[in-house]
Amino acid sequence: MSTPHHAPSPVPALSPALAGMLEGFRPGGFAPAPSLEQEARAALPAYARALAPLPHAELARVVEEFAEMLNAGVANPLPGVALQLRCVALVAACAGVPALAWRGPAVHRALVTFTFFPSAAQLVALLEAQCGLARVTYGRLKLLVAEADTRQARARAQAVRWAQWERLSATRPVYNSVDNVDYSKIRPESDHNHK
Repeated sequence: MSTPHHAPSPVPALSPALAGMLEGFRPGGFAPAPSLEQEARAALPAYARALAPLPHAELARVVEEFAEMLNAGVANPLPGVALQLRCVALVAACAGVPALAWRGPAVHRALVTFTFFPSAAQLVALLEAQCGLARVTYGRLKLLVAEADTRQARARAQAVRWAQWERLSATRPVYNSVDNVDYSKIRPESDHNHK
């Protein structure tokens, strides 16, 4: 499992401004600065990839390496066949665990957490706990971008409504400030005679 130890983080580091905004983010608030919105849009795909599970073949390889390292550090190491069977169970249990969870700190945390070889449920709980902050950040990024999309859609709809209103109002008489006359209130003589 040496490769994940030194691999760069799969999620981008957010700018302090965006991280601070996300920390206190509440839907329906003020619109973010355009630069923060662009940064959020750029970060979303990386977070989605990091929180997606690994493909089955890669998961099996990672679990095997992980289990061998963990087996070397526990008080009750499993013999060969028992370790292989445990790996099969771990692959099944960890099928939905995000790829982010298998980064380098996972082995370290497992080694300092478990004295004895963990059950599949214990290992999944440990791995999922490592993804909590990334899940929260991803959720807030999605909300921020969705809200920005809604604002843009509303602005486009309002622009269409204004264009329609201007097109309809162009043929109607309007108040002329130079003559101080509201032409929309002046009726033709025929209207006055009927009253």
